[in-house]
Amino acid sequence: MDMAKSRRLFWLLVMLVILASSAAAAAIYVLLNHQGAATAHAGEVVEASAEETPEAADPIYLELKPFTVNLAEDDNGPRMLYVGITLQLGTEASSAAIERERPLVRNRLMLMLSGRKAEDLVTPQGKEQLATDLTTGLSELLADTHSAVNINRVLFTEFIVQ
Repeated sequence: MDMAKSRRLFWLLVMLVILASSAAAAAIYVLLNHQGAATAHAGEVVEASAEETPEAADPIYLELKPFTVNLAEDDNGPRMLYVGITLQLGTEASSAAIERERPLVRNRLMLMLSGRKAEDLVTPQGKEQLATDLTTGLSELLADTHSAVNINRVLFTEFIVQ
């Protein structure tokens, strides 16, 4: 009789372990499925709000022909700068205005570049300062005739100092 009771107890424990494991698996499935649905709903809300907000306009790039200019003389004698410039603009109107005034723009760039010393241009900080100065100088030049010109940045695509 002891043997029959112990077998019954053994099978009862096995059934309880299986039942508890099944309940735990079901609870995990429900929790994960509920979390996934909440995440999906949150994603739908984010997508809906993204559709409502207007997209930022893509920047407009205007590439200028490369320049070769003589730099201001320093201790090493005469030096030259070969530089390729691309302008990052805010609007198509800015691009059209710069195209109309291309000779004035190139002249201003030549004057601003030729007044620099080579030693000031070889450092990253010197290049950043030059880009800032060119952005300001071109914006001021074009503000007189085209108030809507928006030059965001001057980018160097080629830069060689000899």
